[in-house]
Amino acid sequence: MSGIQIQRRQDAVTQEEYGCAFRRILPWRSSGPSDTGMGVCTVAPGTVTTPHSHWDHEHFYVVRGSGLVEVDGERTDIAAGDALVVGSHQTHHFENASDTEELELVSVWSLGPFGEQPARSEAQGGNR
Repeated sequence: MSGIQIQRRQDAVTQEEYGCAFRRILPWRSSGPSDTGMGVCTVAPGTVTTPHSHWDHEHFYVVRGSGLVEVDGERTDIAAGDALVVGSHQTHHFENASDTEELELVSVWSLGPFGEQPARSEAQGGNR
C-alpha cells in the first residue's frame, strides 16, 4: 500500500456554495468551513456566483474557462492560467459569460496571508 494520499474526484463531495459547485479537497474528508484548505469551484456557463466576503484570505487559480472577477467593486477579465488573491473581508464574485464552457478555479484559503507580492525582479524568474 502506498503512502500517497489521494482524494479521487468521483469520491469528493460537491455542494452548492456561493452560487457555484464547490468540491472541498483539503482538509481531508471535510464538508464544511475550515481555517485552511483547498477546493475546486466550478461556475456553470452563463451564471454569476453570489457576492460574498469572509475572514480568510483566498487565492484562486483559473484551471479552465474564462470570465470576470469582481473584488470590492473592481472588475477584470480572467482566463485559464491566471491567478489572483482576495484578501480578508473583500467582497468578491465570479461571472462566467460563456454559453457552453464551465469556469473552473482552484481555491486555497487561510486565516493569514500566504506571503507578500514578489518584487518585480523576483516575479520575472527569481527565487521561489
